[in-house]
Amino acid sequence: MNSIESQVTSLIRQAIGRFIKPTGAILPEEECLLEQPRNPDHGDWACNVAMKLAKPLKASPMGIAEGIVDLIPDNNLIDPPVIAPPGFINIRMSGQAVSRLISGILGAGPSYGTSHEGGGKKVLIEFVSANPTGPLHIGHCRGAVIGDVLARLFGATGHEVSREYYYNDAGVQMEKLGLSLRARYLNALGEDVPVPEDGYQGDYIREIARKVKDAHGASLRDEHDPGVFTNLATGPILGMIEEDLRSLKIHFDTWFSETSLHRSGQVDDVIERLKGKEHIYEKEGAWWLRTVDYGDEKDRVIIKSNGNYTYLTPDIAYHEFKFSRGFDRLINVMGADHHGYIPRLRAAIQALGYQSGQLECPLVQMVSIQRDGRKDKMTTRGGIYITLKEVIEDIGPDVTRFLFLTRSPDSQMTFDFDVARDTSMDNPLYYVQYAHARCSSIRSKARESGLDPDSFSETDLLGLDRPEEKAIVRQMDRLPHVIIQAVHEIDPMPMTVYLRDLATSFHSYYSSGSKDPDLRIIRDDDRNLAAGRLALITSLRQTLANGLKLLGIDPLHRL
Repeated sequence: MNSIESQVTSLIRQAIGRFIKPTGAILPEEECLLEQPRNPDHGDWACNVAMKLAKPLKASPMGIAEGIVDLIPDNNLIDPPVIAPPGFINIRMSGQAVSRLISGILGAGPSYGTSHEGGGKKVLIEFVSANPTGPLHIGHCRGAVIGDVLARLFGATGHEVSREYYYNDAGVQMEKLGLSLRARYLNALGEDVPVPEDGYQGDYIREIARKVKDAHGASLRDEHDPGVFTNLATGPILGMIEEDLRSLKIHFDTWFSETSLHRSGQVDDVIERLKGKEHIYEKEGAWWLRTVDYGDEKDRVIIKSNGNYTYLTPDIAYHEFKFSRGFDRLINVMGADHHGYIPRLRAAIQALGYQSGQLECPLVQMVSIQRDGRKDKMTTRGGIYITLKEVIEDIGPDVTRFLFLTRSPDSQMTFDFDVARDTSMDNPLYYVQYAHARCSSIRSKARESGLDPDSFSETDLLGLDRPEEKAIVRQMDRLPHVIIQAVHEIDPMPMTVYLRDLATSFHSYYSSGSKDPDLRIIRDDDRNLAAGRLALITSLRQTLANGLKLLGIDPLHRL
């Protein structure tokens, strides 16, 4: 359903267009936006376009405003606009519009806010994609939450979404993992063998080594191939990663192995394809991709002079395989340290014949940790880190998810455990959850008073004309727009900002009821007004629940 605000904006734009057409003046669409007045007595929206047109039209703003208002098409969305000096057009939402929105929300239920804007386009979102060299830590957690919520938001806007975890089970780091496990295995056999200085030191390596010893005894004592131990470590570590992500309410449709690209011949195939298109050339014994042709600062080596592939080479094959599966759009949620890598990756897909815009790579900045008044410095290889599992056991998945979404991915953030552990309204999530729980509580108290919170008529809804009620209605009306905004910006943060603003409107309304008898919701003196306000509360609860569920968070029903 189109928002009331978007429909009203369309009405005003039509009127402006009719007014300025004879003059030949041109006004950009962004100049016709509605704003919320600071003083609610001035209406639900205000438009200052008359002042902007005064100079080019050489006319008074008040006269222009009158002319525009006279040309607004007949509708039942707004009451007759009021013109205020020096030329503001003040607009109030009609009772019929309020009734239509609340009825629409309750009719749509869990689907309110969703749309078909994506038109069924296939989107592959790759996120986390940490090497299987150890458990996920809190730094991975931020990208995991952002990627998962993006997938939910794209799904809510009519896209066909797949989630993918790409794990690099080949290369230098995996070899170091194998050498680390071999050393710990020999330690378990009683041999004094040091872990490589740049190896992996965590207790999880000792635990895997113990299991290897239990399963194989001393039969691997003389095995010097690190690949054997890498294979023995990869499965358990991937299992650990999958379990931790599940505790954060994150799942993947596909777990994709880099090694499978090599075994299937896809890496060699994509190189031959690029050679055939003359997109790569040989120089000084190495093979180079002409990435400069597509905006990169320099060409990139894809096969070293010793015959080994660079990091970019299997990635080219991987993205070709993504497109071969029919995806229209690829989104890679990446760490901020990949900033310089994106241009060469985009150049590579263009060399393969795809459009640069088909690949988007939101970057996730690093996370600082504030815990018990101190900052913790993490290092996976050194075995010093806060694991994702520890975070979930400490504060739970819902608070973790919400707090990571309160900042844009490209903004640095400090994850404050003291705030996360707080269960008062000072915690950003509980501030929203309390609004939902209070709505549920009001409905329960209404039943105890003999009122049916689900029984109302259109006449009951027409009585919702207090500024505090209109503020809630305007906020609820915005949910579809905010979801689309988050998708367009590839940034979930607008959703947490929206939910907090919506909760603020409700908490203000709720508090006013204790001071102003006219704002009480449950009342015997006016059952029709009570029914209308209960419908408002029920639609608000549904809107909050829908927003929270898009963030992967379960709404709270009791305080």
